[in-house]
Amino acid sequence: METFYKWLPNSRRPLMRNVTPISQHMTFDPSISIGHVILACGFIATTIGLLLNVVALRRTLKVQRLDYLYRVTHDLFADSEFRRFFYQLDYGRFTFDADSFRESDAELHLDRLLYTYDLIGRLIRNGVVNVSDVSNVSFEISQICTNAEVRRYLDWLETEYKTHGRNSRNVRSRPFDNAQWLFERVCEP
Repeated sequence: METFYKWLPNSRRPLMRNVTPISQHMTFDPSISIGHVILACGFIATTIGLLLNVVALRRTLKVQRLDYLYRVTHDLFADSEFRRFFYQLDYGRFTFDADSFRESDAELHLDRLLYTYDLIGRLIRNGVVNVSDVSNVSFEISQICTNAEVRRYLDWLETEYKTHGRNSRNVRSRPFDNAQWLFERVCEP
């Protein structure tokens, strides 16, 4: 090394004193000390703790999602007037008549139901919940999506959208789009 720098003036030569060869620094020591054991145990414990936290967080999120769906549907079906209306739909006693439907209690209840299913459909579409998470209300959903009078109401709303509802601020593709998307997932085999 010294011969390589001999052409440099003394002020520019690197200090070569007290430099040990790199081969002396790279020795492998196979001994294991108590510090190494403690460090390895700490790493393993941290990794296990992290994995348990991930599992607990996933379970907590699932419980929160299901609790939210429970509260939404419970609030809906806890109302006795709404429950009576739902039974009219379920037993085929509801008839949609566009002339008498506006501003009626039936419109209020049916829209409330469809808005709730629209919200649930949006949550599923956005990946917040899964279709399997709504299995507790799949019967109620199927009773609505297979009801011919509800279908007539949605078709009537579609014509209303074409006539009045689609402008630059209201660009939904169809009325209660997320609810209809949910119906397609739950009711069609």
